[in-house]
Amino acid sequence: MTFLTGGFGALNGSHCPGIERLTARVGAEQRLALHHGELLADVPSPSWIERDGDLLYATLENTDEIATLRIGTDPDSGALRLTELSRVPSRGSSPTHAAVAADDTGRKHLIVANYMDGHVSMLPIADDGSAQEPAQVLAGAGHGPLPAQEGPHAHWALPLPDGRVLTTNLGADRIYVHHWNDGELVRVGAVRLAPGTGPRDMHLLPMQTSGSGDEADWRVAVVDEWGDTVTLLGPDDIARHTAGDGSATDDADGIRVLQTIDLGGDASDQAASLAFMPWQILRGHERADLPGTDAPHAADGADPAAERPYAGLVYVGLRGSERIVALSWDGVRLARLAAPDKPGWRGRGVDCGGRRPRHILAVGNLLFVANEVSDRITVFAIGPDGAPTPAADMPSGSPTVVVRL
Repeated sequence: MTFLTGGFGALNGSHCPGIERLTARVGAEQRLALHHGELLADVPSPSWIERDGDLLYATLENTDEIATLRIGTDPDSGALRLTELSRVPSRGSSPTHAAVAADDTGRKHLIVANYMDGHVSMLPIADDGSAQEPAQVLAGAGHGPLPAQEGPHAHWALPLPDGRVLTTNLGADRIYVHHWNDGELVRVGAVRLAPGTGPRDMHLLPMQTSGSGDEADWRVAVVDEWGDTVTLLGPDDIARHTAGDGSATDDADGIRVLQTIDLGGDASDQAASLAFMPWQILRGHERADLPGTDAPHAADGADPAAERPYAGLVYVGLRGSERIVALSWDGVRLARLAAPDKPGWRGRGVDCGGRRPRHILAVGNLLFVANEVSDRITVFAIGPDGAPTPAADMPSGSPTVVVRL
């Protein structure tokens, strides 16, 4: 398997040289081995890398730029190479995340969350795939009660299956809702979370549906940095018929808070990143053949519902106590596996293998953790019952993102 890594570089006082290649192989005695490859793109602080087919969009957080690179091979050697197509300003301060979204005319755009000023930029994508200079900048606003919420801080962009786009404002405890109007991104509302929550990352979860393919059926898990919680969002017209414990506000554009799950964070913790792993993978499909994890079977006493394709486990990072915490997902609701203070992976969680787990990526039954401050990538093999076991690690300069090729 081939991966790319990015992170914070010298301009941030950190150690990432740019976008590097990483390979993972099962080698002697069926052990997973990680190998550092070459530097593929000498770009400053590529703190997030978004892949769309053979294109990569990197947020260069310390230079306030967005780089577009094409994945290809060297015509002579056949080696992997990245070719830079464009580098444009984000027109915001500290771009930290980007996502590709199609507008109501079918054209693609790159939506960029700029952390320091809270701006959200919309960059048109040209026919060759390169991101162009922003056509729109939606200004950030607001603040929260914590010192780190002194102003607006945009952190994530997520296109929904129904065509809308969500962005988080970590500084003002808001999740903004946007519609497309003839290729223009229009902010139409906001989901308001409790003061001091700090919504950070967002991830679509697979869900139990009627099989109709209704694009209005979706659920989003929001990682709350300062609340050390996960908030579950869903459409209000569907949520009215569930046992949700939240409510929609007048300006939330029909989106409701369904749940808030406590991660059991310590006083110093900040929640960051989330990865979903289906039970069907853990119990027999797309598994790495590693010692102690190569006997797929249903765990004793497991709920038969866990074998459904939308059910699985959610793994969330806690920076400070440096842990990975697991939750269950049944296609409708999240739940704790055990009380937050119970020892073990089901309760308090497992050590992340480094310091400040910034990004978590699930590949088959492997969990890649980018530990930013300790300059290390750690990989866990997830057993058939969901238990994480350290499988490999390697040095990596201030990693903040891992992308599979």
